[in-house]
Amino acid sequence: MAASNDGNPFSVLDQPNRSPTDDIRSPYYLSNGDHPRANLVSKILTGGENYNSWKRSMMISLLAKNMLKFINGKLPQPDPTDDDYDIWCRCNSMVISWILHVVSPNIADSVMYLDDVVAMWSKLHDRFHHNNGPRVFQVKRSMQALVQGSNDVTAAYFTRP
Repeated sequence: MAASNDGNPFSVLDQPNRSPTDDIRSPYYLSNGDHPRANLVSKILTGGENYNSWKRSMMISLLAKNMLKFINGKLPQPDPTDDDYDIWCRCNSMVISWILHVVSPNIADSVMYLDDVVAMWSKLHDRFHHNNGPRVFQVKRSMQALVQGSNDVTAAYFTRP
């Protein structure tokens, strides 16, 4: 085997028939530590009250694993005749499994039969991402009623409940 430009005779990047699963930069790459029962985040999605923080944690983890394209739709399912179809299905299933392991059992039951992780992610978003209109109104009303009076700015605005 010929040596690569970096002196490593075993460089995957120089092999003409390498698989996308061998390239760490590929969204199809899975490391030895990536398995279906992995818990990517410590927070379990229990409902709307913790959805935003759970979603943020999941997005950070999926970005770190180069799998964010699977949930945001930027890596759509290839045609079944495409060479990447089986690899895409494997990675899509892996991300589905990761999500199912970090949601409560009743939430998992409601989305587990979705075959596409984009549909699963979208269903979770539609179900739990709610703008809290009454709370927004209350906060805006409280902000309008704030008066500094004899307090300094910190006491008047930042420490007040």
